[in-house]
Formats: sequence, C-alpha cells, structure tokens
Amino acid sequence: MAKFSLDDADDDPPVATARDKRKRDDGPADAEDEPPRARGSAVAGREPAAPGAEAEAAGRCGPAEEMADGEVEGGLSVQIDPDVLDCSICFESLRPPLYQCQNGHVACFSCWSKLSNKCHICSRDAKFARNIALEKIVESIKSSCSYAKWGCCKFINYAQRDAHEEACLFAPSMCPISNCGYRGFTGRWSGHFLTSHSSDVMRFNYSQPFEVNIEVSVPFLVFLGEDDRLFLLLNNNLTPFGHAFSVVCLRSGNLNWMFSYQIEATSRKKPENRLQLKASVTNTRQWTGIYPSEAFLLVPFDFCHSSNIVLNISIERHAVV
Repeated sequence: MAKFSLDDADDDPPVATARDKRKRDDGPADAEDEPPRARGSAVAGREPAAPGAEAEAAGRCGPAEEMADGEVEGGLSVQIDPDVLDCSICFESLRPPLYQCQNGHVACFSCWSKLSNKCHICSRDAKFARNIALEKIVESIKSSCSYAKWGCCKFINYAQRDAHEEACLFAPSMCPISNCGYRGFTGRWSGHFLTSHSSDVMRFNYSQPFEVNIEVSVPFLVFLGEDDRLFLLLNNNLTPFGHAFSVVCLRSGNLNWMFSYQIEATSRKKPENRLQLKASVTNTRQWTGIYPSEAFLLVPFDFCHSSNIVLNISIERHAVV
C-alpha cells in the first residue's frame, strides 16, 4: 500500500483559499507578518511549530490522526507536488469522476461538461473517457490540514482538503477593527495591534479583575490576554431594556485552555444595586455582528453614567484535562 504525502510545506500555514491558487505563486500575503507560501519538500503538516503552538497542540491528536508522516506498515511513502492534483482549468482540487482526451489531458467533471468535446490543451475534437487509475490515486491520497501546527488534527482526503480548510476552526481570524482586513492566527495578535491599533486594545492578565468604561454607542472593546489571545467585550443595545454584554474569543478549535468570564455592573443611582454574570467565553472565527444568545448580562439604562457604562471584568483561563 502506498502512502502519499504532499510537497506543500509552509513557514506559516497559508491564508489563501483554493480560489486563490491561480495567483498563489506571485500574489501578496494577506497578513503583513506572514510570508508567502514556500514550495518546500517537507511532508505536509510537519512545518516547524510557532513558539508555544507545539506545546499547546501536544496531546490533542489521537494515534490515527497523527500519521501525517508516520510509517505505514508494509507500505511506501511517496511525496507529490500538489499542483499536479489540481484541475488545469479551474485550479480546484481534482475530484472523481475524472475525464481525459485521447492524448491524456485531464479535466475535472465540472469543467469537462463545459468543453463541448474539445480538449482545452490540444484544442482538438476529442472523445473524453474516464481515467479510473487517476481517480483511484486521488481517492487514496490523505493530507493533514494546512493549519496542523496551529492545532488542527484532521487527516482528510485530498479532494476534500479545500472544503475542510475553508471551514477549519484553526484557520486565521479576521481583525475585528472595521476596514482593517488583517488575518491572524491564535497567539499572533500583539504585533498587529501594537503596530496598527495600539489605542484600540486593552491588555489584561487572567484572573485579575479590571475596570472598563465603555461608551454606550461602541459595539465592542478589544482585550488582549497575556498569551496573545484576542477577546471582545460585545455591547448589544437592546432598546428599550438596556445593554447586553458578553465576551467572545477570536480563536478556534478545542485547545488545551478553556475560558470563563465575570462581568459586574453597579447602578449609578443606587450603588447597592449590582448585577453580575459568570459564563463561559464563546469562541468565534471572526466578528460578524452576531451576538451570543446563550449568556449575556443585561444592564438597564438606569445603570449608565451619562453616555458611559462602567463594568468590572475578570477573565479566567482553565486547563482542559
């Protein structure tokens, strides 16, 4: 039995999707601190880990999922350039059924159906036929996710790789600041915010309460943890009742840490009146304007100080055992 691995190593996981393949060799990187894709010869999914990422990923993958470059008993390990597994017309990953002309030029089924029996390469009238051998090769190839070093343990069929990475929980998250467009990975946010949004972020230490004064019109505040994780304090105006506050984390996957938070609000008219919420932090890939509905602290308008609300917040980090 042959085991195929991919000649597709990266210094950092790619931020481009399958739709960017046409320009992946000369297109600009989306994030300023992430280099363009390198075309190395390492086995897929075994890039050098970022500081702290390898330790955090350790212990989460089961034996069946950690076989990206392991030996297959009685088998053969083969490296292959992933470009040869892409359709030469749409540049998407080849997926069975696959068709070829008399000269062996291959197209995926979606593109073949649009060719009107004329080969896109040799431009001759052609009678296309199934390429069963290539279909079996494509179906046999398994690949680790491009975001393996950031924690994804999935080992997927190559034909399904693009679809998986589009929805992968460990893919990069979008910066929540409006019109920014930066994409970053969990644990890599401080450089971006210190460079581009130094006035828009508040740093904090876990388990240590801190006070925030938020304007009622501001939709969220950005908090940066001591481990570079990004949190948002969301402010949802629920007229005529008040403001609903909740905390989300811009991160992905089931990592070795879980987070909880506590919010406390005190009435400006009667300080003895206090509201408090303890809840688990919700994970999200990016801020889309959708507020969590499972848990939030509803603070009445009477608690506001003119146009501001003062909150005491604490975020705690818990190890997953």
